[in-house]
Amino acid sequence: MADDSERPGISPHARICIDFGTALSKACICLDPTMPLDVSVRPIPLGLVSESDHPLLTPSVLFVENGRLYFGPTAFSYAHRGVGLNRDPLLSFKSVLAAADTNTALAAKLPPSIDPTGTFRQRDALVLYLAYLDQLIIEALRRMPNMSPDAVHAKRRYTSPAWKRGGEVDIMFAAIFNEGAAVSQKLGRLLLSPDGISIAQCRDALEKAAAAPADGNLDTGVFEPHAAAAAALAYTNSPARFVFVFDMGAGTTDIAAFDFNEDAMPPTLNEIQPARQSTPFAGDEIDRALVDLLMQKRGSTNRDDDVRMKRMLRLHARTLKRALFAEGKCVVKEPRKTTMLRLNELSEDPQFRDLVFKLGESVGKSLAIVAQHARAANAPLIDVVLAGGGSHLGFIPEMVRSVGARAAPGVELRVGPLSPANVLYSGVDEYFVAVFPQIAMSVGGALVEMVDAPA
Repeated sequence: MADDSERPGISPHARICIDFGTALSKACICLDPTMPLDVSVRPIPLGLVSESDHPLLTPSVLFVENGRLYFGPTAFSYAHRGVGLNRDPLLSFKSVLAAADTNTALAAKLPPSIDPTGTFRQRDALVLYLAYLDQLIIEALRRMPNMSPDAVHAKRRYTSPAWKRGGEVDIMFAAIFNEGAAVSQKLGRLLLSPDGISIAQCRDALEKAAAAPADGNLDTGVFEPHAAAAAALAYTNSPARFVFVFDMGAGTTDIAAFDFNEDAMPPTLNEIQPARQSTPFAGDEIDRALVDLLMQKRGSTNRDDDVRMKRMLRLHARTLKRALFAEGKCVVKEPRKTTMLRLNELSEDPQFRDLVFKLGESVGKSLAIVAQHARAANAPLIDVVLAGGGSHLGFIPEMVRSVGARAAPGVELRVGPLSPANVLYSGVDEYFVAVFPQIAMSVGGALVEMVDAPA
């Protein structure tokens, strides 16, 4: 592969960032971080190629069925059909990325409910999904107007819910990206076929990739709160020096804070390391509480039907949760039964109340540290950015403000979601508005200037 600087159609600073969202994957290209945002930042239309519901978003799904692998919208369709057959899709790769012991998590076999053939490890699934995304990116870039053909050679990044820059993690994921690139080259557009691809072909491609990996062109991983802070600052008209990120995903809630240096060119974000926290009290915990309450209200019928219903509720938990917090209730309709759950019922649930209390403890601990830095710098304002899938949950801003009043007295907190609905983003391009919350991590991950953490 030729050096990027030798390619007339692409800046040597160009990079593509992939966000393996819990429900949806996204990607964004930054053509050059020194150029104006409206010229340099381009979301990549993965969903246009995968024929998803939105052109910029594609489902983070893999499904094994009848000796074949399916990805994206097709995989999600098979997952619906598999509910009554005790089958599950692989819905997200974030549990592997966030694992305390990444090597062990990658080496684990996929559960039989996901892969009844016992063929694939978590690592295999990640390599295959990266190969699938690589093909989506290649085709999507080809369809983008005024995009250089050499854009496919831009350095790759990915966002991660847990990240420590350098060392073994960099080496491990570089190897995975390299194998994913080799599988992508071997299988090509077969990965995009709605008819799926055979396990035998996948197994053969994985073995060949392990023996002769390609160049995955990996630049770095980006800690998700770092990406969120970068996106928030890039699109605000009134940046604050200190940015506090509360990022609730499915498996973890990550908290981090940054000191924004506008004097650097391009500007940089320096992490306040002692404020970083990661807690398992996150979206999946809320989903479990919601599903348990719905099952209690529904009542038991027979064992097989109860198992089928619980699997169906888990598959749709995120949609039900969104409706519950947006409308104050969610409704599940069956042929002979309708079950409704109201928001106040979840709010009074001991399991949910315990989660909110523990989240508040974590927020308070980190905010107190950032407030000390803000006072020392004579900076009376902290921007609190709510990111991730949990940013739309109504109880979070109230919890942060309540905890902040005690943990950071004398410091003003501007609390708002990572969304153009926040007045801070009044200058955001209308092109981004509808999907800004979903694509912001990939945008920020492509934009951010990586700096080495202090020793």
